[in-house]
Amino acid sequence: MIKKISLIGLMASAFALSACSEQPQGVVAAKKGDEKATVAADNKYVVPGWTSGDQVSWEKQLKTRSQGQDEYVKSK
Repeated sequence: MIKKISLIGLMASAFALSACSEQPQGVVAAKKGDEKATVAADNKYVVPGWTSGDQVSWEKQLKTRSQGQDEYVKSK
C-alpha cells in the first residue's frame, strides 16, 4: 500500500515538473507599439485603395468595412 502511494506521488510530481521544461510561447508583433494605426507594412495583404500612412484612406477603409458588417445596411 505504501509503495502504491509513493508511486502515485512520484508520478504526480514528475507530471507537475514536466511543465517546467516547456518553452515560453510569445507573440512576436509585426509592428511597433508606438506606430500610428495608419502605418502598416506594404505587402500583398493590404486592401487595394489603401496606402500606408494616409489618414484619409485609412478612415475611408474603416467606414467601408464597418458598413459591410452592419446588418441594417445588408438588409436593404
